[in-house]
Amino acid sequence: MELLGWVVAGFFAPPGEVLWKELQGGTLEEALSELWGAPVALPHPPFPALQEAYTALFVTNPQGVPAPPYAGYAKDGVLLGPSYHHLLELYREGGLEVQESWRDLPDHLAALGEAIALFASSRPDLAERLARKFLFPWLSRFSEAVKAHDPTGFYGQAVAVLKEVLDAKTRVSEA
Repeated sequence: MELLGWVVAGFFAPPGEVLWKELQGGTLEEALSELWGAPVALPHPPFPALQEAYTALFVTNPQGVPAPPYAGYAKDGVLLGPSYHHLLELYREGGLEVQESWRDLPDHLAALGEAIALFASSRPDLAERLARKFLFPWLSRFSEAVKAHDPTGFYGQAVAVLKEVLDAKTRVSEA
């Protein structure tokens, strides 16, 4: 779960120099390959195209944001709804507090990924619950929209792999 969390946190944070270096160095593909259990090849778009795709998919888009990166929104269809508050309760249960310096809502997928990674060793039950109850619904609801609206193919491919990984983990944990 820890690797899954860090991969999610990295993919859904605004693309910066670290993501670019990890993409160019193959680190992201190695991590996804380890999670999936098979080789993963991601597109390597130019950095400005990656930033533009991120913005259009997750931040602002004249036609509407196709995949708002908020776990609560994926479940409730609104920001700050019941799922958002439930997620905050789970963070508190695990001893996490949202820092005032955090620039986004605590149910942003980058924050959710960090929480999954942080809970993986101290509270694996909570990490799995966050992945199953919050990350998986987002991937289920928005993976096709990301794939359809991503001009680079990078986010579409990454989200598809993450959905398959989590789908397999969910099936195993329910068996």
